[in-house]
Amino acid sequence: MTATECCYAKTILRGWTKKMKKYRIYILQLFACVLAVFILSATGAFAQQESNVDENGLATDLTVTLISVAPGYTAYTAHGHCALRLQCPSAGLDISFTYGLDDTPENRMAFFVGNGQGTYSAYHTDDYLKEYASEGRQVYEYELNLSLNEKRHLWELLDSEIFGGNFRLYNYLQTNCSSMCVQAINRALDGDQLIYQSLPPVLNGTYRQFVRHISERRPWVNFFWQSLLGSAGEEIGQIEDKLSPELLVEAWQHAVLKDSLGSSRPMIVNEGQLLIQGDDGKKTTWFTPTLFFALLLALAILLTVAEWRGHLRRVGNVVDILLLAGQTLVGLFICYMAFFSILYGASGNWYVIPFNPLPLLLWLLFHHKKGFQRVYLFYTVVLAIFIALTPFVEQIDLPHSLLVAVMAVRCLAKCKNVEIKSVYSGSVNMI
Repeated sequence: MTATECCYAKTILRGWTKKMKKYRIYILQLFACVLAVFILSATGAFAQQESNVDENGLATDLTVTLISVAPGYTAYTAHGHCALRLQCPSAGLDISFTYGLDDTPENRMAFFVGNGQGTYSAYHTDDYLKEYASEGRQVYEYELNLSLNEKRHLWELLDSEIFGGNFRLYNYLQTNCSSMCVQAINRALDGDQLIYQSLPPVLNGTYRQFVRHISERRPWVNFFWQSLLGSAGEEIGQIEDKLSPELLVEAWQHAVLKDSLGSSRPMIVNEGQLLIQGDDGKKTTWFTPTLFFALLLALAILLTVAEWRGHLRRVGNVVDILLLAGQTLVGLFICYMAFFSILYGASGNWYVIPFNPLPLLLWLLFHHKKGFQRVYLFYTVVLAIFIALTPFVEQIDLPHSLLVAVMAVRCLAKCKNVEIKSVYSGSVNMI
């Protein structure tokens, strides 16, 4: 290498050295900035974490909300559903606690016996809401204005219910999702008193009026439950036992929590937050039990007139067989519920008069006997008296009376048919 080349190389090396010193300063400055940001972030997170705990290290960022699910369209979902949502963001917890019938086929059958087991369940809220999102049902959330101690106590109570494996006998009047939410809140109150300042009028009525109210958009569901509800339907009961999810929200929106010093605060903090945009459950059907049984009664009358004129007797016999089979099956179910089931509200049922297995039993034993038409006549009178009681007995409603009238018309038809056959046989003998 020549002297010129050496000088040129030294010049380049000195230039690169100056550049590296300059870049080293930039790298050190960048590293210092990143380190400062990290320290400030860690300090802020630590301070934030410290602000979410008290002197005993217990979390303070607790919230309790009521989740209200719009009614569905089956007998089990038609009254809606509700749950208590408990959140603690600092601990990453978001749990929904709900009460319901333990959902197994055996337990659903046990419900009608009166031994259905109801229990609290806990779900991650996202998982809990997925079911209702898939069903397209509307869901609202309402924040409850509980004190910090009450929120902690409520969480402890619900945890003990879950881990203790506690069961209660489930019935749709007294122990359901709404009444058990109220019970849990009342148990958690720390010296406060829950006062209802304004209640929906139906809550001051009977159990029967309550069932009719919450089923008014589900006429077939109402028909089913009214068929089972006996003399207990005329009891007033406790307000807490007659709170569907919709009625619970309405009652709590006008309720206050009053402490020992006399100061009060609203039970629900806000107007509610929509969690799932879906069906609000207010759809109904025009094809009601009243319309159906009115049409069935009209057909029964037309068929009876046709029989008396000597037409459609085979059709009439088929219809009578189907009516007797249906009456027997329904009668066995209603008689079991009224006399053997221990389900609250099922006893003292007036519908055992028209719906029972006795007509089938009498027909099997004596329908070949002379004078059996008197049984038809007697049962027609019994059914007519039952229908006449409709304005005077709260339990007997119009749809059931129309159904009973169908049975009465066909019993009367059998009496007339027997009479016509007797006259016809006499005429043949005279010839």
